[in-house]
Amino acid sequence: MTKTTQKIAILGMLVAAQVIAGRFISISLPIVTIGFVFLPVSITGILFGPLLGGLSAFLGDLITALLGPYGYFLPMGLSAFLTGAIYSLFLHRKPASIRRIIACVLTESILISVFLQTFWLTILTGKAYLVLLPTRIIQNLITIPVSVICIWLVSYRVVRFMPEDFRIPAPAESTAAGAFFQRLPMHRKNR
Repeated sequence: MTKTTQKIAILGMLVAAQVIAGRFISISLPIVTIGFVFLPVSITGILFGPLLGGLSAFLGDLITALLGPYGYFLPMGLSAFLTGAIYSLFLHRKPASIRRIIACVLTESILISVFLQTFWLTILTGKAYLVLLPTRIIQNLITIPVSVICIWLVSYRVVRFMPEDFRIPAPAESTAAGAFFQRLPMHRKNR
């Protein structure tokens, strides 16, 4: 398999994972629903950079919306594109340290989830911006720690097992997640 074919196949699988996560994988709590779409979007950002990260997030959002009972609202696609681009700008070809991941998730949550998507929901539902804003803030306060922990744990695996042309310059073992996984019995070198 050529490198271009391999990249297209990986990108297609990540878009499919995003669609599956968007349609079927979520945890519903009384106040908020926690979805896991951020995982395939962040992995795509780590591997492919801002343009392909944003385009794949847009494509995954489009397919997810078309499979649902409602129509597609194009401004939400802009939010998805910007989310993929933000993950890429923070994590593509850079060591996935916990500080970088926290900065990435906070930036995405504040700029996109709280402000921009609340504005789109105002247009979509006709409710006032300040009515929707407190609920969106509470939702993001709950989902930020979940996102940070999941991306932190998954990013180490992605960096460790990705093909050579996707590798970052710094070793993955230098991150806190890398040190955590190196202490696990299955990763000891004397197996």
